[in-house]
Amino acid sequence: MHRLNKEIGSNFYLLESKDPEYNLLEQNKIPLDVNDYSFYYSGRNALLAIIEKIKATNTIEAIWLPYYYCYTISDLINHYFSNIKYYKVSPFEFTKTIDITSFSNKNDIVILNNFWGLSTFDYPETDRAFIIEDHTHGWLSNQSLNSKADYCFASLRKVYPIPLGSVVWSPNTKEKLDYYQDTADEKIENAYKMIEDSTLLKRQFIKNQSLVKPEYLLSFIQGESLLSFSENYIKPKAETIDLIKSFFILDPNPIKKQNLECILQHIEPSKHFKIVKKEGYTPFGLLLLFRNYQVFDSFRIWLISNQIFPAHLWPNNKVLLKWKYLLNIHVDFRYDIDSMSYLVEKINVWVKNNV
Repeated sequence: MHRLNKEIGSNFYLLESKDPEYNLLEQNKIPLDVNDYSFYYSGRNALLAIIEKIKATNTIEAIWLPYYYCYTISDLINHYFSNIKYYKVSPFEFTKTIDITSFSNKNDIVILNNFWGLSTFDYPETDRAFIIEDHTHGWLSNQSLNSKADYCFASLRKVYPIPLGSVVWSPNTKEKLDYYQDTADEKIENAYKMIEDSTLLKRQFIKNQSLVKPEYLLSFIQGESLLSFSENYIKPKAETIDLIKSFFILDPNPIKKQNLECILQHIEPSKHFKIVKKEGYTPFGLLLLFRNYQVFDSFRIWLISNQIFPAHLWPNNKVLLKWKYLLNIHVDFRYDIDSMSYLVEKINVWVKNNV
């Protein structure tokens, strides 16, 4: 029987250069030119800046969002702008590309979400809507690296052990956004401090076993709450930008690929869930899609009871699909093969007991 050292999933902890996890991550680098990128505190801040920059020199008729999307971003965009429309997507299947010309025109903005790093997009290079691609769950994926969009952004705190941080780039023009508000935003800066504290406390929990779990969770939850109230797009502090720069060229996908290969070799099939994947692509994590909510919740509770903490993506969406309850389990550089074996072992126990 495999044993787990602490936990799988949940939020990141602070990494130091001496840590084996950091050394593993540092082995895979992508030669990105830092001068092509602008930096923001959050993905929401970045998207607001992009839209406001476009609107400053163009008359926009409609902003198109996918029906299935991060609800915190949808809520923010609906709060700021009145001309919001929605288009249909297939967030769990990737056989078709979205035809933006079927619903938008060149006076619109279309936000395309790279679902779990498995999406690819195909659209005209000119005479079309402004395209913004969200690569939060597909950072350094094929579409992220080869985009032809007007703007792309990604929230990197979902990928790296940083309190907050996002990037914006312009594949179509190669011009830096560098569009910031000259104002104060105590909410975002206090959120940063609270989440930073949580990464320090969690490091103590993971590495030194020196405190109980609720201490870092409380700090993280308080930071998340403050973050949701930030509606500005100020420039991050220099030390925050330096921290983002130190991580964003490090490719987490080779390690994810290795860990997922281990899982897929040994996980038992179940009639209750499907594994969301795409040949030749590395997804954001281990993505398990359920049809029945009660079964989904039973599985989630079982994992948590075994110190495996999945994320429900995204519960506030109204999805008119039979298979619609999605769990993500992180399989990144924090976890070795022994951890993945433990994860598979616990999943297989549940599968055996839920025929």
